[in-house]
Amino acid sequence: MEPSTIQLLKRMYESSIPKMEKISWWSFLGFLGTFPLSVSISQIFAVLSMLPILLLSLDSSSRNRLKPVLFLFWIPIGIYALVFLSSLFHFLEYKNFWKSFAKESEAGDFWMSLLLLVGYFHASKAENGKLLERFLWISFLILLITGFISVFLEFRLGKFISNGFQYLSGDRRQHPAGVVFNRWTYLPIGMMNTHLTFGGILSFYIPGLYLLVIKRMQKKEWSKTILVGTLFVLTCVLFLLNQSRSAWLGVGFVCLFLTLGLFREVRFSQSKSAWFKIILLLLAFSALLFAGKFLFERNWLLQRSIRQLTEVQTPENQRYWIYKNSIPIFQKTVLLGIGGGRFKEEHKIISDRMIGEDEQLWYELEITPRGHSHNDMLQFAITGGWFAGVLYALFFGILFSLAFRYDSRQDGFSLVGVCSLWIAGFFQCYLIDDEVALPFFAFCGILFARTPPLPSSKFQDFLSSIPRKVWAFLVISILINLIFWSVRLQTKPALAYSRQIKTFSPEYAKILENQILPFRSEREERQSKLSQKDLVPVEWASQPFQVEGCLTHRFGNPPRIRKDPFGFEIHVRVNSKNPPRMASITVIDRDAFDEDQRYFSHTQRDLQKREIFLKEGWNRFVWKDRKTQKVEESSGFPENLFFRDFRITYSGFDPQQPVELPILDFGDLCDVSNPP
Repeated sequence: MEPSTIQLLKRMYESSIPKMEKISWWSFLGFLGTFPLSVSISQIFAVLSMLPILLLSLDSSSRNRLKPVLFLFWIPIGIYALVFLSSLFHFLEYKNFWKSFAKESEAGDFWMSLLLLVGYFHASKAENGKLLERFLWISFLILLITGFISVFLEFRLGKFISNGFQYLSGDRRQHPAGVVFNRWTYLPIGMMNTHLTFGGILSFYIPGLYLLVIKRMQKKEWSKTILVGTLFVLTCVLFLLNQSRSAWLGVGFVCLFLTLGLFREVRFSQSKSAWFKIILLLLAFSALLFAGKFLFERNWLLQRSIRQLTEVQTPENQRYWIYKNSIPIFQKTVLLGIGGGRFKEEHKIISDRMIGEDEQLWYELEITPRGHSHNDMLQFAITGGWFAGVLYALFFGILFSLAFRYDSRQDGFSLVGVCSLWIAGFFQCYLIDDEVALPFFAFCGILFARTPPLPSSKFQDFLSSIPRKVWAFLVISILINLIFWSVRLQTKPALAYSRQIKTFSPEYAKILENQILPFRSEREERQSKLSQKDLVPVEWASQPFQVEGCLTHRFGNPPRIRKDPFGFEIHVRVNSKNPPRMASITVIDRDAFDEDQRYFSHTQRDLQKREIFLKEGWNRFVWKDRKTQKVEESSGFPENLFFRDFRITYSGFDPQQPVELPILDFGDLCDVSNPP
């Protein structure tokens, strides 16, 4: 190419620099305004904002603007690169490598981290500050408004709007949350696809709102304090309704971190105004607790979420099964990982092995979401090797150091909430979700641009500037998480499993659950339960309860129709205090699909009702499907699969005294054999 042509192209490029920067800037604002509304549209704006930045990187002045953030940017790129290299190592194990890379592999998400550069590039320009701040508020308000609207909609808001403000057959229903003020409410998801996605994005804003309340009080701007405080309380109420327990923990920690910083300020400043701020914060916190108590008492899902935080043996807690079968995958290839997009198939192999040992676990393991490990750090370590997990921890170490260096007195919506994904990511995979990862990387770039710069942009200098307390926190939090799950995973699968029980009261259901014997392989636990006695009020004992039975098919590929009858035994202890003398048993036909995927409950119908007299010792109940209750062949789960459940009502006891509940034994698979 002739020198004159090169000079011409160079001049054309230099003259187009302002236009490219403008295109990227307005596209980035378009992304901020649309990501709470549509992931597809926001992705278009995201790509339009990235392409000019890549071209601008050819310009020396633009490169200098990006230079301080490059080391932070290369960390997620390194994680995705390790996943890709691991995938290449396992190339022959893929059915279609490039299809898996594009659709399923974590490495295919590498382009999203470019938003970190875009966010930093535009936020570092002082004249962009006001407009950027407005769009951050716009995105937050859109999230808040759509969230509250979705609380009262039976179907997803995004689908409702795209269908022309009407419901169509086949639309997914939302998860019901409970009745508030005589009206059904649902888990808020805004315009997102899942409530977990909505909770993850909302967690980016809550710590920033908390800081804003403090700032307004510091400046004695009481009208703004009330306004921002009201928004903060409303957001927290929405956050509680959302049921994202992992995000609760993440936000709770970041807000605690900010609160401790405020108390540190008070310790050195004994002024009345500082203590006045503390009192106001305590009052606001009390109001938030009152609102939380009100919602807790009227929201059964919230009650269940809190209760399950301390339980392992629960029908709804699937993380036990996810982690139980994820650790062997990690141990299989600690150094190199298994490659992107292969987690699901590897998890299924281990799950099928577990089902072979205890077939009653089939349904439980089949509906367990196994597309990912529900732990961001573990997911990257499994797919890219242990060093990918180390890079992930390093990335959040830098984010927390930014939070330490962030000046709480500066104006603007703080985005320190991105740090919440460190704790939240121990219980959920947020960074493999496009809807969460895109704003996350954009906000990381903005947060970095708003943090006071270091004298040197060298990577080693930045590492040395990270406070020791940050490293200590990262290590301690990882150790706590490891210890927590190490203890929980010591529970055997046979003892972690629990049959679903439906009755009028969660407390009564828990007592009934304790009266069901585990599988026959757990002899000591069975003998222990036989010696336990539970007395309940007559009002409880006379209420019917429905116990999850077994499937109409046996495990296999394809599933086989069950030929054996269904049965269980009721054991009345010798010398029981006021035991029931009769049991009314109704056999129930119930659907067996994944309710979390289909978003509606299992339908069921009664098949037959019988009454049996209960004597001391073992009392057997056996039932076999009749020809009129035809069971069809299945090509795979959950096609034509149904449960045979049992609704039991006890009677024949003294109505003036507490009732001692009998033991229920379903054997290994609703099969009757010699009792222990």
